[in-house]
Amino acid sequence: MITHVQLVDPADLPRFAALGVIANFEPLWAQPDPLQTELSIPRIGAHRAGLQYPMGELARDGVRLSFGSDWPVSSHLPLEGIQVAVTRRTFAGDPEEGWIPHQRLTVEQALTAATSGVAHQAGADDRSHVTPGAPADLVLLSDDPRALDPMAIRHARVLGTWLAGRATYRAGGGA
Repeated sequence: MITHVQLVDPADLPRFAALGVIANFEPLWAQPDPLQTELSIPRIGAHRAGLQYPMGELARDGVRLSFGSDWPVSSHLPLEGIQVAVTRRTFAGDPEEGWIPHQRLTVEQALTAATSGVAHQAGADDRSHVTPGAPADLVLLSDDPRALDPMAIRHARVLGTWLAGRATYRAGGGA
């Protein structure tokens, strides 16, 4: 059973923006890992494999993206998915130019999909930005992913989290 192939007919991609569709992706799967190279691609063929995870094209068309995780099937760590969305490479760095490289996202696009894109999809736009009185959900990272080597994004550490403005985690213990 193929469980993670996301194919959309290229002719339908422009319709996403026209219809206001939110495109939700599991970005961690947009890499040529063994699930792709040994399971999916041999079954769907190279042409259809090249149509998978059209995140970059949809973003260029102005489609709102949202990221998710299929945890516990795959990693629950958003920074891993963000790194793959930006590089389209395995954590070992393959392929060097990225898998289907024209579908890579910028770091800003990937961060937006993982944060305000998710909030918008959940109908919680009030949590997608920091303004006085807003019940923002926040994550404090050790490093700005926009300033990191794209292959190091997943190594940024979470220093703290807030849910609806309330501290829920602080590195070193407690909330």
